[in-house]
Amino acid sequence: MKHAFSTCAAALLITGCSVQTEVQLGGSEPHDPPKLVVGITVDQMRADYLTRFGAWSDAASPATFGEGGFRRMVEEGFACRDHHFGYAPTYTGPGHASIYTGTTPTVHGIVANDWYDRDSGSSVYCASDTSVRGVHGGGVDVDGSVLGSSGQMSPHRMLSSTLGDELKMATGGQAKVYGVSMKDRGAILPAGHAADGAFWFYGKDLGHFVSSTHYGDSLPAWLVELNESGQPERLMAQGWDRLRDEAVYGQCLPDNNPYEGPFKGELRPTFPYDLQALRDQNGGFDLLKGTPGGNTLIVDFALAAIAGEGLGEDDVTDLLALSFSATDYVGHRVGPHAQETMDMYLRLDMELKRLFDALDEQVGQGRWTAFLSADHGGANVPSHAASMGLPTGYWKPGNLVDKVEEILQDRWGFTPAGVPWILRHSNDQIFLNHPLIHQRGLDRDAMARFVAERCATEPGLSKAVAACDAPAMAANDPVVARLVRGHRPGHSGDVFLVPQPGWIDYSRTGTTHGSAFP
Repeated sequence: MKHAFSTCAAALLITGCSVQTEVQLGGSEPHDPPKLVVGITVDQMRADYLTRFGAWSDAASPATFGEGGFRRMVEEGFACRDHHFGYAPTYTGPGHASIYTGTTPTVHGIVANDWYDRDSGSSVYCASDTSVRGVHGGGVDVDGSVLGSSGQMSPHRMLSSTLGDELKMATGGQAKVYGVSMKDRGAILPAGHAADGAFWFYGKDLGHFVSSTHYGDSLPAWLVELNESGQPERLMAQGWDRLRDEAVYGQCLPDNNPYEGPFKGELRPTFPYDLQALRDQNGGFDLLKGTPGGNTLIVDFALAAIAGEGLGEDDVTDLLALSFSATDYVGHRVGPHAQETMDMYLRLDMELKRLFDALDEQVGQGRWTAFLSADHGGANVPSHAASMGLPTGYWKPGNLVDKVEEILQDRWGFTPAGVPWILRHSNDQIFLNHPLIHQRGLDRDAMARFVAERCATEPGLSKAVAACDAPAMAANDPVVARLVRGHRPGHSGDVFLVPQPGWIDYSRTGTTHGSAFP
């Protein structure tokens, strides 16, 4: 597959209990429901990382991961090694929403991280909500002077209920539901509408986990204490070097290669990283979001929440949704074959062990269950793949929209200045001007088909499909079927643009995701 693993994600499950050695014949052993379910999303984790980075071992390829993290999930639970997302495009917002709602963007409405909103004529963010205010250690950020718009977040754009919402409904509100991530959307969408709390990391000069008034007017005392612990400062001071000897990273590219992007202020992206020196040019504490320290902070939060909220202590099942975002930031910066990416996962493996060991101790073996998946994968860096002779490349929309607009002006008639036929190109979709089409008495579907035909021959595109024709094509075209499941009227465009397998619209260093190809 030319674009393998861009939409393929790992899926693991472990129950925190000893293996049953005896079962009743003719039936199954009864099990009590878990007291705590821990949902783990690893942002941009490709399924092949489990094998490449050492979750399994044999005589020829010893395991690199330790015994208590990924390997524990594989050996004591089960692993689905060939899972794919059934929709496109695949981004962080729709990925988290789909995992926890159990449905696709066409139903839950989170079609991307940002999308063009026809009503307002502007782009909207999947978790933005101007009706709420941010909440920090000092209380409500009434005027936005502390958090700005970063605190104005809620799940109100998500149209489906989540696992946590259904737990709340099923238990009369007794279940405790919390979500946390370095990213706001990674915490908010999994936690759901009725959660007790969702918290995300605000870096800059603060370095604290924050929330919004959707969940309450103050942070819990245990979180205020965690925020004041000084851990972000310590993680900055530690810097970032390889966890193991360089020889362990032999399957990766050399540390200094042309396919990786540096942090701001760096001459080259190589170990060791002096985070204190890079801090001012990279958003202050926001720098931690793209280092292993970001994952450490998530586990610190998880352990504090379990103790502070008494998660898993009673007979009502609770939910703690964790999203590890640092893996996404490093993938975007250096790609899937960098030593930094492998080191990120080796260190995440240690953090998972710390989490699972604490769950055994605080909640109890046999009383908790964890599942792990990714919100999306990550493409091979095209410039790296091309250097090895693979047919990959970079698709740049460039002036495509302008060219098609000129064709539409010639074909369908000129329009007043500032009133184009094409309103927006967003998420590889073209949005047509519906009011103008209606005003001129034209056939919207015919115009969409016309645009698709003109775009289909664009270099770097595999196909262009009018949204009105996609449902009929889906039965015989799995790529189009994914587009249909990711499309929601009012949120999505009139024409889908599908880059070639292995092609991305991105910089020459690092990688991205979103392809309709598996």
